[in-house]
Amino acid sequence: MKIARWVGVTGSVALVGAGLVTALVLNTEVPTPVAGATAPAGQPVAAHDAVQRALRAGKPTVAEFGANACAQCREMKPVLEALRREHGDRIAVVNVDLIAQREHNYIQRYGIQLMPTQIFFDAQGREIGRNLGKLTGEEILVRLQVAGTPATPPPAAQRATEGNPL
Repeated sequence: MKIARWVGVTGSVALVGAGLVTALVLNTEVPTPVAGATAPAGQPVAAHDAVQRALRAGKPTVAEFGANACAQCREMKPVLEALRREHGDRIAVVNVDLIAQREHNYIQRYGIQLMPTQIFFDAQGREIGRNLGKLTGEEILVRLQVAGTPATPPPAAQRATEGNPL
């Protein structure tokens, strides 16, 4: 009888906890980057923000948000480095370690909810898409709409954005 009561109580607590987490997630707005925002030290964001510095180059940009503690993020590093090496004249590649650079508030500023997250920007600095998880270099080039790549994303890239309006 005591075990049944314990199971009932813990099940109820777990159900309430899951409900609270769901309510929190559903009622949380994803912040959008704010022009003119300030860094913690009171200096302009662009001075500390690697993404904003890359966007000033006027090239299509992929910004990867992850951490060394994340296995998929570590797997993305060689892909991003190869893109930088082979296509650096046409695109900008930024790799942000969210743990090492947590004082810069990248998570809140860019609405990061999962690692790795790639955000794609056009040459004018407008966000044109996001991906959660791993991608190949070819998929990244397609998402950046870089000339010389197929116009239609491969099926894996299409699945990554289903239900995502960006």
